[in-house]
Amino acid sequence: MMRERIIQSAVEQIHKYGFRRFTIGDITSDLSISSKTIYKYFAGKDDIISAVCTSFIEAEKEKILKILTAECTWLDKMTAIISEGPSNNDQLAFELKKHFPDEWKKVMDMQKFLSQHRKQFMEQGVVSGNIRPDIDLDMLEIIMQTCVDALFNIDTSDLNTDQILKEFWKVFMYGTISPESEIRKNKNNQKGCGG
Repeated sequence: MMRERIIQSAVEQIHKYGFRRFTIGDITSDLSISSKTIYKYFAGKDDIISAVCTSFIEAEKEKILKILTAECTWLDKMTAIISEGPSNNDQLAFELKKHFPDEWKKVMDMQKFLSQHRKQFMEQGVVSGNIRPDIDLDMLEIIMQTCVDALFNIDTSDLNTDQILKEFWKVFMYGTISPESEIRKNKNNQKGCGG
């Protein structure tokens, strides 16, 4: 119980100060405990960061598995998978990637786990008629994974994770070509620019 309380406090301190700037003292103040209590459960700050990352990863895996086993339509599940997205803070992701590479590797391993489950789910989508059978699922997964990776690599204050996921979902579900487009109207008659 105390170990979990320390991890939860560390999560709060990390959100306030970042991975590098939070201190064990911040946790002791928050929980009104001594540093000796913390050292009963953790070897030091890096050990706490590792536990926080492991906790995050387990929560993300649990979230995706819960969505996949929920009693709802395939489309509702797909919407949840995309719109839920990774629970991350862009700045914290940059900091973790840059300063804690071992922990970042765990996050990337989690992304592989999610990718495998996403692909299996998309295969179900083809079988159920929700995804067109002519879609290359390997390419679709690459596109989706690239978008997820972009969440950790976009360095701009103009976009946040929620906006990126919403826009991705629109493009993913509805494409970029409007129903009124000449492309759709003339798809069987197109000869290309060269004639």
